[in-house]
Amino acid sequence: MRRGDIYVADLGAARSGGANKHRLVVIVSADSLNRTVARLGAGAVTIVPLTSNVTRVYDFQVLLLAEETGLEQDSKAQAEQIRTVSFARLSKASVGQVPATLMTRLDAALRLHLSL
Repeated sequence: MRRGDIYVADLGAARSGGANKHRLVVIVSADSLNRTVARLGAGAVTIVPLTSNVTRVYDFQVLLLAEETGLEQDSKAQAEQIRTVSFARLSKASVGQVPATLMTRLDAALRLHLSL
């Protein structure tokens, strides 16, 4: 498991507009943490949910084209929905990868959203 990998996550029931149920997510936590969590098979990682609704992409979101990520359709990463989830909520294998150039944009979107 590496930063930028895309997994399916069970995010549970949504409250007031949050991402819900099974969603594609991109791992954004540090690789040192991700390696430890994967090795132990326990712990938590930080993720950003994806959505296939790409009608409007705000500055705190990043458009992810299917041909660049290996996904079936274009999506957007929603930095405003960042959260930490249990490793147990993630699928066993990744389903795609966000390339480095787009991870740089996602980092900028996270900085904007979090005022960092």
